[in-house]
Amino acid sequence: MSSFFSCEDDQYSLFQGVGTINCNSSTCGQFSVCSNLSFKGQPINQIGCCREGVLYSNAVSIIMYILIIPIIGICSLGALGGGVFKRPFLEAILNINSSTSGDITACLMFSAQIVNQIIIFFQSHPDQPERPLVNFEIGLVYALGIPISMQVGMDLANYLPLLPLMTLQMIFFVVICPVLLYFAKSEQVIETNKQKKSEIQPSPINTNDQNVESNINEEQRISNLFKQFQEESNSRFPLLPILLAFGNFAVNELIILLRTTSYQISPYFYPNDQDFGDQFSACEPWNFYMLILLFGVNIIFTFFVFFYMRKKELLKNTVNFNMNERYYTPISRFFKIYGAGWATGFIAGFLGMAAGLTLFVTMIEFGLVAAAAAATANYGYFIVCLQVFISFLVKENQDLSLTVGYQFFFYGIGAIGVLIFTNLGIYMIKKYNIEHIVFYVDFALVLLNMIGNIAWGIQQSERFSYHSLVYNPQSCTAQILSKSSVQ
Repeated sequence: MSSFFSCEDDQYSLFQGVGTINCNSSTCGQFSVCSNLSFKGQPINQIGCCREGVLYSNAVSIIMYILIIPIIGICSLGALGGGVFKRPFLEAILNINSSTSGDITACLMFSAQIVNQIIIFFQSHPDQPERPLVNFEIGLVYALGIPISMQVGMDLANYLPLLPLMTLQMIFFVVICPVLLYFAKSEQVIETNKQKKSEIQPSPINTNDQNVESNINEEQRISNLFKQFQEESNSRFPLLPILLAFGNFAVNELIILLRTTSYQISPYFYPNDQDFGDQFSACEPWNFYMLILLFGVNIIFTFFVFFYMRKKELLKNTVNFNMNERYYTPISRFFKIYGAGWATGFIAGFLGMAAGLTLFVTMIEFGLVAAAAAATANYGYFIVCLQVFISFLVKENQDLSLTVGYQFFFYGIGAIGVLIFTNLGIYMIKKYNIEHIVFYVDFALVLLNMIGNIAWGIQQSERFSYHSLVYNPQSCTAQILSKSSVQ
């Protein structure tokens, strides 16, 4: 494992990966040099690319970390994640390797999303101020599909070399750009129409006016049922859908951590000897069996939630409660939303970015207003961040590559970005009724990501040759071929 290697130079202390061993000056990039390496603290006769430490003071690093603060706050408005600054800033400009960039991003986004969740939980719906901004019921459907699909996407991504993976990322961004502009224009028209109309508050539904049976007991039962649904709908912290969403995540994560993949070593089977990964490597059948178990558990849990929540929605029909909000009936609507959750997780795992963007766009399509869609997308994106962060904690516990002090530095940056810029953005959007601006912000950040992708791909090709972009040494096939050639 590359984590067992380290750089001996105090200034150039960040080892850039096993792919840089026996490097030359042209392959290391900016802020880096070829330097002597150690293996488990013992000097060896090898050199590799060593970069200045993550927090080593230089003008470019300081500027980039300052820029990340507003960008992460703005990203949180539109449910965009760490991919926006990971590729353009951390990798393309600061030349931090992909593994360490991912660790930094996990810290930034986890702290940012924790603060963001606290903020959005206390925001009100723009059209119904008595209700919370987050739609927890549709968020639950998305949460059922995200953890497993994200794992499947990550597994498939490891079979692809860098060039086709980046090509697919670019295709996704090219497709999503006109969609964002279309929704921005549509939302702006809606906002304009709202301003033209007089503000007429809808009167609350009175169950006494409904066509209920003359029997007073039945009328009272329906009245109580309506009141119960109204209280649940207005709750800032509805316990049942939150427990179901995070309970599903916990069950998924317990099984996922049983697996060893090329990007994660199972904490249950972490070897102590030097024969690293021979018993529980990423290419063993055990990982496939755990994936089958993951599918089975998800099917059971999903159908349990579906039938339970569907029964609840059918009860809502009997009292005509919020008839325009149905996510489990008819069945086709549930599976459309569940499929969007799968798409979100798969895109997050396969492309390594754009999970929040997928959530945001699809929730708009399912009828949520822009503000509610952004808040609910952030709620769903928190599950993605949590899954990435747990993988980071497991990796960090084994690698010890990002010290606790460094971690808290990035936790702080993420929290400050949301506290200042997300709060400011929410205030401005509410004050001027410009929810559509979020789409334009997302569009600009997507363009930034596209530029970062192109720049980083060119850098990789120049340093490690075009062959490095079309060959994947981490795949099981490559490992088998490598072992057979040694034998």
